[in-house]
Amino acid sequence: MTFKVLIIEDNHSFIDSLKVMLRDLPLDFTHAFRYADALALLEKNGVFYNKQADGAADLAAEQAEAIIDAATTGKKRGAVAAPKLFNDGGIFLIIVEQNTETSMKGTDFVGHAVRKFPGLSESDFILLTHRLELVPAKNFAFPVLEKPLRAPQIRQAVAVKLKAAQDLVDSQNRAEAQKTERAEKPAPTEPAPTRKKGLRDLLKMTRKSDEEITPKPEDKKPVKKTRKAAPAKIAKKTTKAKAK
Repeated sequence: MTFKVLIIEDNHSFIDSLKVMLRDLPLDFTHAFRYADALALLEKNGVFYNKQADGAADLAAEQAEAIIDAATTGKKRGAVAAPKLFNDGGIFLIIVEQNTETSMKGTDFVGHAVRKFPGLSESDFILLTHRLELVPAKNFAFPVLEKPLRAPQIRQAVAVKLKAAQDLVDSQNRAEAQKTERAEKPAPTEPAPTRKKGLRDLLKMTRKSDEEITPKPEDKKPVKKTRKAAPAKIAKKTTKAKAK
């Protein structure tokens, strides 16, 4: 993903030099020679950061909390009524020259742009100047760099802004991935409620216990009767002996 940078400068050669210093960073450049042109570009492209909620960090935390709660309890919260944390193609950084125009200084333009575009804040700017002593001594939320610029100097300032934007994109992508994963995962099934035991169940249990306690009668085998020997042969022998 590339991030759009707006350069407000009336020196063509300086704009080209600045692009060369930042050429290996994932940036997409657009430029304006006057403040009015810069405002028109902001209207056309929009602002990268979406600060319609109390804050981007609060919105990300609320989305993550809703996802975690749904994953642990299985109950979905009401949808978090909030847009994306960022706008694709919006301008995420504005590099402005302090003395581009005589009627308005760069610091004045920053204040005007922040009031006009709610998504902008002072931290979304980098101010350039030929003389630091001519910049009002205030606690600005943006860095002020003196010309001529050195490549490490401007690269470090832009890298800080770039990291904050990339972290925001990664946070949004993680939240969407977890939401998709949660939607595809089947909801946990609740166990069926146990039925209370009634009088019929108690009677069945009583019958079953009685059957277990009562001993079963043993199977009796029929007794075989013994046969007595017939005395017929013995009687015949006895009669023969008497006859002799």
